[in-house]
Amino acid sequence: DPKNLQQELQAIQTELKELRSLRWLACADLQQEVYRHLAEYVPRILCQGGGMAEQREEQREELALQLLLLAPLEWLLLGGEPAAGLALLQQGGGAAALCGHVFKVGEPTYSCRECAADPTCVLCMQCFLASAHRHHRYRMTTSGGGGFCDCGDAEAWKTGPSCQNHTPADQNRESEEEDQLPAGLEPL
Repeated sequence: DPKNLQQELQAIQTELKELRSLRWLACADLQQEVYRHLAEYVPRILCQGGGMAEQREEQREELALQLLLLAPLEWLLLGGEPAAGLALLQQGGGAAALCGHVFKVGEPTYSCRECAADPTCVLCMQCFLASAHRHHRYRMTTSGGGGFCDCGDAEAWKTGPSCQNHTPADQNRESEEEDQLPAGLEPL
């Protein structure tokens, strides 16, 4: 009965709000509590018999999936209230410390002859052009495909492991300070 389903969804939505503010914030083991919740609601939402599934509207099913399955996973993945967890992630965001670009066949790769730990240590074009290595002696080759950019991998480089795009923000500030000449030694 669609009316009963609507009432059940409203009751579930109210229960979920209470869960967020009370049970999940106060629980000692959030992971265990989310697993218990999912064990209860996954079968109720996804394993209904044919008769009930035919009567259900797609929009209501989507709402139930969002409220009862995806919202608890957000709690689990973000370690608490999703809005607060997401805000923390955004604060710590920025550029990734590793590039990890996967090379396609024939794509150019760059290896610094002065700084690479070995000849297999390579940069993609974007990282190479934004790195100190562009001013060094370097080797340009074409990729056979499947390898990845070593930008940000400190073990791959003797110096300058990260380009400007993949340098952590606090490290970037330090290097900017180091790049400045002491007072009285500025160029004329």
